[in-house]
Amino acid sequence: MSIPFKWPALALLGLLAHSSDAAVVSMFGHDDVGISSFISAGNWDNGAAPSAGNDYFTGPFRLRSPATTLSYTFAGDSLTVHTSEGRLFGKSIADPVSPGQVLTINNLILDGGYVDQSGWSWLTLMGNIQVIAESSFGASSSDTLEIKSVISGSAPLNISGPTINSGQDTGAVILSSANPYSGTMTLCANTPANSEKGLLRLNHRDALASATLNTISSTLVALSFSSAANTGEFNIGALTGTGNIMLSDSVGMPVVLSVGGKGSSTTYSGSLAGSGGLTKVGSGTLRLLGANTNNRGNTTVEGGVLSLTVPHLYDESTVSIAASAVLQLDFAATDTVGALVLGGNAQPDGVYSSGNSGGFITGAGSLLVKTVVAGIGSSTPAPPVDSPYRSARAWRAYDGGAAPPASSFFDVPFMAVRTWYSAGALKIAGNGRTAAIYHSADDAAVVAIAAKALRDDVQRVTGLLPKVSTGVPIAVEAILIGTIGQSPLIDGLIAAGKLDVAAIEGKWEAYTAVVVDHPMLGVGRALIIAGSDRRGTAFGVFGLSESMGVSPWYWWGDVAVAQKSAIFVSGCHTQASPAVKYRGIFLNDEDWGLQPWAAQTFEPEVGNIGPKTYATIYELLLRLHSNMIWPAMHEWPVMTTPFYLVPGNKIMADNYGIVIGTSHHEPMHRNSHEYDESVLGSYNYWSNWDTVYRFWDERVEETADCENIYTVGMRGRTDAGMLAPSGTTDAQKAEKLQHVIIPDQREMLSRHVNSNASEMPQIFIPYKETLVQYQAGLQLPDDITILWPDDNHGYIRQLANASERARSGGSGIYYHLSYWGTPASYLWFCSTPPGMTRYEMLKAWDFEARNIWLVNVGDLKPAEIGTDFFLRMARNPEAFRNFDQHDYFTQWAARAFDPLHAEAIAEVLDGYFSLNIVKRPEHLTSQEVSGFSRVANGDEAQKRLDKFASLAALAGSIYGWLSAEQKPAFYEMVLYPVRASYKVNQRTLLAERSRMWAEQKRAATAALAAEAQAAHDAVMAEIQFYNEVNAGGKWNLMLNPMPELAGWARETQNPFLMPEVGSYPPPAPAALGVATEGSEAVLESGVPGELPVFNRAADSNRFFDIFNQGLAAMSWTAVASAPWVVLSETNGTADARIMVSINWDTAPHGNAVLGSVIIAAAGAEQTVSLVVYHPENLDLANLPAAVEDNKAVVIEAEDFVARTDRSDGAGWRRVDKATASQDGMAIEPITASSVDPASIPTNSPSLTYKFYAFTTGPVQIFTQCLPTHRLTSDHVGVRYAISLNGDSPIVVDVNAEEYTAAWNVNTLRAASVGVSDHKITAPGSQTIEVWMVDASVVLDKITVQLFLGIYLYEAEQLTVHDKSTDVQVTTYVDVPASAGGGMHIQSSKASQFATFVLPNIQAGDYEIIIRVKKWTSRGIMQLAVAETPTGLYTDIGAEQDLYSTSGGYSDLEAIPVKFVSDGTKYLRFTATGKNPSASNYWILFDTVFMSTTTVDPPSGP
Repeated sequence: MSIPFKWPALALLGLLAHSSDAAVVSMFGHDDVGISSFISAGNWDNGAAPSAGNDYFTGPFRLRSPATTLSYTFAGDSLTVHTSEGRLFGKSIADPVSPGQVLTINNLILDGGYVDQSGWSWLTLMGNIQVIAESSFGASSSDTLEIKSVISGSAPLNISGPTINSGQDTGAVILSSANPYSGTMTLCANTPANSEKGLLRLNHRDALASATLNTISSTLVALSFSSAANTGEFNIGALTGTGNIMLSDSVGMPVVLSVGGKGSSTTYSGSLAGSGGLTKVGSGTLRLLGANTNNRGNTTVEGGVLSLTVPHLYDESTVSIAASAVLQLDFAATDTVGALVLGGNAQPDGVYSSGNSGGFITGAGSLLVKTVVAGIGSSTPAPPVDSPYRSARAWRAYDGGAAPPASSFFDVPFMAVRTWYSAGALKIAGNGRTAAIYHSADDAAVVAIAAKALRDDVQRVTGLLPKVSTGVPIAVEAILIGTIGQSPLIDGLIAAGKLDVAAIEGKWEAYTAVVVDHPMLGVGRALIIAGSDRRGTAFGVFGLSESMGVSPWYWWGDVAVAQKSAIFVSGCHTQASPAVKYRGIFLNDEDWGLQPWAAQTFEPEVGNIGPKTYATIYELLLRLHSNMIWPAMHEWPVMTTPFYLVPGNKIMADNYGIVIGTSHHEPMHRNSHEYDESVLGSYNYWSNWDTVYRFWDERVEETADCENIYTVGMRGRTDAGMLAPSGTTDAQKAEKLQHVIIPDQREMLSRHVNSNASEMPQIFIPYKETLVQYQAGLQLPDDITILWPDDNHGYIRQLANASERARSGGSGIYYHLSYWGTPASYLWFCSTPPGMTRYEMLKAWDFEARNIWLVNVGDLKPAEIGTDFFLRMARNPEAFRNFDQHDYFTQWAARAFDPLHAEAIAEVLDGYFSLNIVKRPEHLTSQEVSGFSRVANGDEAQKRLDKFASLAALAGSIYGWLSAEQKPAFYEMVLYPVRASYKVNQRTLLAERSRMWAEQKRAATAALAAEAQAAHDAVMAEIQFYNEVNAGGKWNLMLNPMPELAGWARETQNPFLMPEVGSYPPPAPAALGVATEGSEAVLESGVPGELPVFNRAADSNRFFDIFNQGLAAMSWTAVASAPWVVLSETNGTADARIMVSINWDTAPHGNAVLGSVIIAAAGAEQTVSLVVYHPENLDLANLPAAVEDNKAVVIEAEDFVARTDRSDGAGWRRVDKATASQDGMAIEPITASSVDPASIPTNSPSLTYKFYAFTTGPVQIFTQCLPTHRLTSDHVGVRYAISLNGDSPIVVDVNAEEYTAAWNVNTLRAASVGVSDHKITAPGSQTIEVWMVDASVVLDKITVQLFLGIYLYEAEQLTVHDKSTDVQVTTYVDVPASAGGGMHIQSSKASQFATFVLPNIQAGDYEIIIRVKKWTSRGIMQLAVAETPTGLYTDIGAEQDLYSTSGGYSDLEAIPVKFVSDGTKYLRFTATGKNPSASNYWILFDTVFMSTTTVDPPSGP
């Protein structure tokens, strides 16, 4: 029924816009949920849907649009929304495909009502809008109302506001048309919004050209400007109000605001901020009462009067005043500007006021015009500057030359230095005499440094000290050194024809050396060393030092120098340019090593890392033929004084010729920790760009005279993502970088360093979140080098595709040998095998990452071996093409110590890296389990400790064999890492075992706990010896643990944290305990234990433990049931591990021969049963090496039986010591194109493996790989294909995105694992084939797991089958989870569900156990299963309440479930409710475990 409505008088005005012949139709009630009168009869009083010939009025009611994503046209002649309660309510709903709803209303009349959108979506209005009474627009939070309708009228309009929609309209209103609307539009929001969803966004420059804008919002971003419309001035008819306005568009580009076109006079009290400018037009007066902080922007007065009451014009801006226009300065002060233009004429520097401006300026104030060098907002061009370090040449490997030949990894780049004379040789030193060393005083400072270092090196070798002089050479024998074009000495020799430098002239860091008779008057014979540039000269000198026997690590590694009575050199040597242009290190996370050592031990006069420390590091770099450094820069928990704030640091680097760069969050050489936000404001280029600009610009100017590499771009101040307005997307951040930040940074370079910024080396580092921004479309200037990072754990995230390789700036690599961060840090040991580094860096080399190689070395010590390897490889990667890690270590040890012990040292180092890459010592935590079983696979934990013990013993023996001079270096680089990592493992694994022993009630628990504590004490003792005793205390505090560190940083101290140990107070009486291999449980009285099957083909051995559970003494006996059961011990009085083996010569044949062992002690007996698989006629001689044992087969990747290459020669090749289980198989060349899976197996390289299986049925093949990433953005993944016995190849992708749960697990175990399901139909020989799909796969080992009646699914790896439409299902990352993550079902109400696929389940009865993560936000859960995709779901078990105030992971009780057929099953989680105290209905689970209860697994060992 119709409800009578009395029309207000204003409604009569609205009728004027209606057809006189049209009928009036009114609403009689609100459109509630599910009702829309927009297209239906709904609440219209004529009972019909809107139609032509009618005018429609909402009255005080709500008219909803349909809650869909479809578009609609209002069919009536007009629609009037009126009274303060009348409302057109857009209900466009969210949809991932649709851009939102479009409503076309050809004649929408706003007569006091309001229009808004609420549906988490976008609503667009089309047509025409007349405003005849004060009305409003709005959009709820996260919604957008875009008005493409043309707006007319003059009545007031409000955008959002505290009285509309209960103040909830905080979304975006967008004006996208040129509007004749001439009224006042008020921005009166009371809730902040971000720049992309500001309360009002102008998407057309003339949207408010005739209107008055009244902004009373306190947030800077209440008004925003579309970047798409920013093609000229945004026109505002008049401006008033108190709210602030940011003069930049949605991507940060400057906006120029043109105000005054209406000709009216207004006062604006707000503040203009941002990077844009202001133009005053029209005849009226615009009075600005606020601080005009429009920064870079210029101020123009084209008409009327612009009145300023605050002297806040930007110092470098331009002020222009047109004829007949006036700038009124209503302040009693002088404001500074960069330029002044009056009536089109630029004015000279000076002070201008009402008295001398010819009427252009009025008021009490004045302007000081002070021309500035081009910079922020300046119109004055900068004078040209030229850097001596500029270069327009794109780098080519070896500077365009050929790779130098290499006969060993340690070829010394110089002539051989011998201890005997040969014809034509120059005697460097001997018989009490030395050759004098000469260089030119005009040469680079580093040449003088190298000359003095050579002098000292000669003394180290011979005890004789040569003379160093810059005078005229006069000597029988001399060493002449210098730089071509900088040394008059060398240039004179070239001019005299005594020195041929054609091979190196103009090259990068090349040098030549030659012995010449009578090179000049007064010199009988000379060794001449000439460099193509300053570093080339230094490299040549240090090449001679290394040839004499002085290790680059003589100081930083304490490598002893062998004494020689005389040294001679003859012949010549020319050294080509290094392969990689810039090669260096990053000193990082120096809080517990380098910083305290430098500050308190080595350089206490500075109290931090100062020039004295850096001088030793620079010398090391030069001796390693390296040239760059990122200086130390950490601020917490120990503060390193920023590099440039320490007097002498910069000068010292320049003297040594070392190129300075800065890390990924230190752009433009500015340590971000120098930025004090309490003083400078937010480190935010959106809201505080001018301060940040100046912060960077100061440092660029300060360092302009040095050789630098400039990091461009921006991240957060503390190694986090850069600050941006809330809701800013990665694509928008990329736009900001591309169009604002990087251009600003290059402008700094052009003004201060080199007029053409493209000639200066610059890098962009797509590190962490910045790679995502780069992938979102960031386009870099072509000359900028992309420095691709690894994932912080040694695996390069991405390399250059073809288009990126074509860039003139090329690319490089930022690599880690040390890291503090997710998922776990490794700061105390260098444990990345050189073989792994070699694989990754050679891959980078082959993808042309050749401009920069930089490695994070932490404190430098104890990363000596890794640092040396990386930097040597950077000089000539081709020398490492055919790499053997053991051979490399042997050569290294022979040079660092002596050839006699080189093989043994190499064996120790191979073992050290092999053990520690599987689990780095820092990743053995005091809170979590190690992952090494104490009962399975022959006791993994004990096997690991046995290997460590053997290594430590061998290393200790070598230490005893070495001379006193050699011991310090060996201790630092070999013995300490081996011993300390051994003791860290011993402490952790024994502590874990002691906790197990406590559960087993072993009387010896306390003794084992004491062993764990002793191991911890041994770690600390090694630290003390390293610091205070070794090398006479030289390195005191280089290892400076801080175990008291709390909170999120505590995990950095893992090696020094004592884990919890087991505790068990045994009773007095003795008691027998027995536990068998494979189980932590103690045998119950009268219940036999069972050992894993003894397999003849594998010659299996098993064990069980006998132990006392009481304090009294206990004697025990162990008696086998048959003589062919062999026991390692049969009686004793102490706890014992009894090894059980089979005498196969006497054991009976059969597939399940039974035996047993009876253990008796303390009046009790326990039986251990065993089953022997000893089939008759088993042909051992013809079995493959890989044989099923204990339902598994393990095959190392390199143990293939056949290999097939592709027609283009691409194929699998062994990579030495590159994987967690040492060797692996990788594709060469790495640049081989990916294979279309459809073309497998005809067009893909393959490997074939053989194994023997006794068991038939379903199997899973776990293919362990190196956890590499996809090669380039053009590559799909890290894929291989695999088949068993000719079944269809299965394509598996082991790529894990950084920071996912899978990546977390992979980095901690140095492996990614692909899983595929197969079936063995007959026992006997089986064939596995593995094919290449992507060249980035590195196979490590293959494990075939035969059916055990057990299924374990990691939640985050499950596939979602279906779910409730309004439920979000996402994976989450959490280190305590079993594989580093789990699955989150974000249910928000009862009855919501999610279903997951459980593949390849055999029929049978099972028990299912779900591991969940409980917390206060969890709901009540019901499980159900189905056997077909559309089948009936059956509830299993009772409802489970997951609410908990203590949180954490726990296993739910086992639930029985029966499957009647083989195949895929479906597991459904349904939220059925929640605890009254719970905040939500969420379900989080970690694993799904199923074990058979009735199905007998297929027979076999």
